[in-house]
Amino acid sequence: MLRATASKVVRQGALSARRGVPLAAPRLQEFHASYRREEEAKAEVVEVPDEGWFTPAYGIGAGIAFAVPAIHYEWYLINEETQLAACFVGFCGVVYKQFGGVIFDALEEEGNQVLAQTNAAEDEVIGDLTKGIEELESQLGIVDELENIKQLKIETYEQLNEVGKVKPLYNFKAQVEKLLKAIAAEEAAGQEKEKMALMEEATAAVSAEFASSKDLQKKSLANAVAMLKGSKTGSDPVKEAYLSFFAKKMAAAGKINEADEAKASREALLAKLNAVAKNDKFYFEFDASGSPKMVG
Repeated sequence: MLRATASKVVRQGALSARRGVPLAAPRLQEFHASYRREEEAKAEVVEVPDEGWFTPAYGIGAGIAFAVPAIHYEWYLINEETQLAACFVGFCGVVYKQFGGVIFDALEEEGNQVLAQTNAAEDEVIGDLTKGIEELESQLGIVDELENIKQLKIETYEQLNEVGKVKPLYNFKAQVEKLLKAIAAEEAAGQEKEKMALMEEATAAVSAEFASSKDLQKKSLANAVAMLKGSKTGSDPVKEAYLSFFAKKMAAAGKINEADEAKASREALLAKLNAVAKNDKFYFEFDASGSPKMVG
């Protein structure tokens, strides 16, 4: 029976070879759990090259010719291991044929989930990198802003230097004006003080003169009554007394050494001016001769 079967297969192979039809083995469906790309999913047309005089059918006859004597002469023993291998191969074939699609779908779904998670993680990383790039680009703008701020500082310092050159002159002018006003106020106060002192002295002298002379009192009273009546009066004794006092005062003033008095007055004025200059931290003070000098 084995010989008849082998002869039949050999005859079919030879007949197919004479007709030019290649004996093709049944195609097995490819199966894998990895993600198939769109390019791989497309069917590709493969042209079978011409193999010449040799065809795969010759291998069947050669295999049978080798297998029969190998089994007959017990070169290869068919034992329980061979049967177990045959059962395992049959089981794999049945599982592949009946459950291959289900297993493929399950593995493909799991692969798609893993791919989706990977893509999500990559998108997150890409988003972080994009934010980092945007921050770096914004920092490039900060450099330009810092350059502008630096240039503005330089210009401001230059302007402050120019102002610093003018400010001491302005302060010096203000200090001189303040001292001039102080001198004018001191002179006015001195004149007013001397005037009040002179009037008080004159009033006291005239009052003492009238108090000691009854004749002057009578003349003064008669003159006052005549003025009240509107009649013609003679000379005013009070006025004459004041004029006499001022005449005597002028005569006495001519005998006083004005240089010593002016020196004392100037020293007092310089002391007041130097006190003001020291309190207000002026750039200068006055020496004993009245000349200004710069201070450190």
